[in-house]
Amino acid sequence: MSGASYYDIDDILAVQERVPCVLQVDLDGLGSSGSGGTSKVHRNSRQTLPFWMADRLNEEDYLNMEVSPMFSKQANRMYAASPESIQLRAITQHYYQFGLHVGDLIPEVPQVLRNMYMQRLQKIAQISQQGQNVESLDFVQSLDKSEAHMLKLCQNSQRAMAEWQQNKA
Repeated sequence: MSGASYYDIDDILAVQERVPCVLQVDLDGLGSSGSGGTSKVHRNSRQTLPFWMADRLNEEDYLNMEVSPMFSKQANRMYAASPESIQLRAITQHYYQFGLHVGDLIPEVPQVLRNMYMQRLQKIAQISQQGQNVESLDFVQSLDKSEAHMLKLCQNSQRAMAEWQQNKA
């Protein structure tokens, strides 16, 4: 996993994303029975588990993690074709942070993340120059949490630059 802080709430929320898995062994207590108790989950059954759990069970060879649909080859092609039109917030609010974790397992994901982030960052910089009331724009509504934070930083920089220029004159 990436080297985020143990107490970073955004990282904790990012690894809550569920990923598809296939169990390699029978596991007691992972399932739930209809009466509120736990039950055995059988080998070769498909499950969707939080990434933090699936990653650990994958390391111990209890299951095989499959590619999360948000990082499938089809999704990556869509991201490459039109990164600015992707509604990342609708996919997950912590898309890039989750992607960093997935990137440890799937070699092509970091490049996809980098390319998409760089293209979307250009649009974020352009929007930040429009002023403070940009929240209603469709693109701004599509930003994941890290992009929204970057937009605020860009807006603050624009405001600081304008104040500096006024004081200089």
